[in-house]
Amino acid sequence: MSGKVVLVTGASKGIGKAVAVAFAQAGVSGLVLLARSDMSATKAACEAAQRPGQSLQVLTISADNTITADVEAAAQNVKETFGRLDVLINNAGYMEGSGKIGDYEPEEWWKSWTINIRGTYEVTRAFLPLLLECGGDKIIVNVSSVGAHFVDGLISAYKMTKLAILRFTELLMAEYGEKGLLAFSVHPGSIATDMAEKLPEELMHTLVDTLELASHGLVWLVRERRDWLAGRYFSCHWDVDELEAKKQEIVEGDKLKIRMVV
Repeated sequence: MSGKVVLVTGASKGIGKAVAVAFAQAGVSGLVLLARSDMSATKAACEAAQRPGQSLQVLTISADNTITADVEAAAQNVKETFGRLDVLINNAGYMEGSGKIGDYEPEEWWKSWTINIRGTYEVTRAFLPLLLECGGDKIIVNVSSVGAHFVDGLISAYKMTKLAILRFTELLMAEYGEKGLLAFSVHPGSIATDMAEKLPEELMHTLVDTLELASHGLVWLVRERRDWLAGRYFSCHWDVDELEAKKQEIVEGDKLKIRMVV
């Protein structure tokens, strides 16, 4: 991915940090790390991961993805620093503590919506012009979750927001696909991150995946333009050779999208 510039939100730890390191390993020329907390460890890990002879520039931006002014300033900073952006990874997210709908404090329940939906919207809105106008790859990856498909109770706001992310991705394609945008929704895997500690105890045994599954899965997804997958859901659990073998079936059946079956 030499010459490419990739932005990762929520880049200070967990999946975001691993994704940034994976793109450094993949040979990108520019990395933008955006988060509210300290990113020095992520920056150091990315610089250490670059290939011999690779010239990697890492830009760290401290910003709250739910604040319009923060995100617009970040977009201007990226434009002035790199003049381009090829891939935007909307990874920053939040999960409320485990509980039933009627048991939450309203602010805690709504915080998942603020970070997962408004945050994703704010970053997407701010960086769309640069993505579309700079002549780059024009790719957006919105991190969703397999939780979007479950209605088994508990962590309701998180599950609802991850379902909304799937529709948001489809709408991005409906509105900007003709301009060359490719947008994807991605389940990164079931990984024991800090956020996953809020899961109900009975689900802890499912956290068996590695950070590398998510990060290398995203590199595979965006290392070339996969127009046929745009607007669709992709799980890092899937065997990518089997997935590509099902390309015709997926496209002709308009699969991996949100639909009501009646």
